[in-house]
Formats: sequence, structure tokens, C-alpha cells
Amino acid sequence: MILFLVLAQAAAPAPAPATPPAPWVPRERANAGGGSSLTASTTASDGSSRLVVKCDRGAEPVVSVQFIAKQPLQVAGDDGSYPDKVVALRFDNGPAIGYTWQLRGNAAYDAAPADVTALTMFLVKAKSVRVETTNGAGFAFNATFAAPPSDAPVRQVLSACGYTLGTVPAPLAAKPK
Repeated sequence: MILFLVLAQAAAPAPAPATPPAPWVPRERANAGGGSSLTASTTASDGSSRLVVKCDRGAEPVVSVQFIAKQPLQVAGDDGSYPDKVVALRFDNGPAIGYTWQLRGNAAYDAAPADVTALTMFLVKAKSVRVETTNGAGFAFNATFAAPPSDAPVRQVLSACGYTLGTVPAPLAAKPK
């Protein structure tokens, strides 16, 4: 009987490897501290990085467009800070459109409401997106992504933070002291 159980366990199929998430399907995640986020993303055609549209819902909602590479995009300065860097995007092989993104190691992001509005509008109209920047060693780094098949996933992420696709949100009112 014991031999039968050992053989049955040995013959059991190994668990299937985790499949990568489907591109541009919005995903909800709980964050530490009680907030949550909703993201829609895709992986570069060469697997080198991800392009993400993200809504972080915490004390104040923040929408960002993020580029996350497997290699460092920036190294910390002598004071431990990460200087901002221009990241350019080409939509459907059009001209490069550069924005100043914030960096931290292998991640770059832009959360400026006007930039997010412009980037998401270009994104939903494109078929492909090429991100161009430099890596932490200063060498060119490029990644090409398939754009979302429709504007629905981007609209869903934006609306989760009170944004409307194509409209720069009004600044948040200052909190009374």
C-alpha cells in the first residue's frame, strides 16, 4: 500500500508554471496601509520590461504611467537620490515625445496629470508603443509594446481614480489647516 502511494505521488503531474497575466487586463491589488491599486499592463515584445497604467487609491488618488525594466534604469547619486530622466515614447513609429519621469532603480514613472492625460490618449489610439531611454550605465535602452486593443482597460484604470480619458483633472483642493 505504501509503495502504491509513493508511486501515485511520483506519477502526479507537476503543477503548471504560472502563466503571465493577459496583456492590458485590469487587475486590482490591496496595498499596505489600507489602500488599493488598479493596473493595466503589458510586457515588451522582447520580455525586457513592462508598460503600466496604474491608479493608486490611498489618501489621495494618483494615476501614473510606468515603465519597469529588468535592468536598472538609473543609479542613485552620491546623496542616495535618483535624478529624474527624460523618457521618450513613440506611438506607431511617430516622432519621439519626451517627458521627464521620476526614477528609482529599474522603474520609471510619470504621475503629472497633464502628462498622464496626454500619454493615455496617445496610448489608446496607437497600435504599438516604443519606449526609449538609457539604462543605469548610460546605454540606450528601447522596448516595444503592443498598445491596448481598445480604450476600455485604460478608461477603467483612470476612472478608478476619478480621471476621465482625455481630460486633465482639476487640481485637488488644498486641505484646510
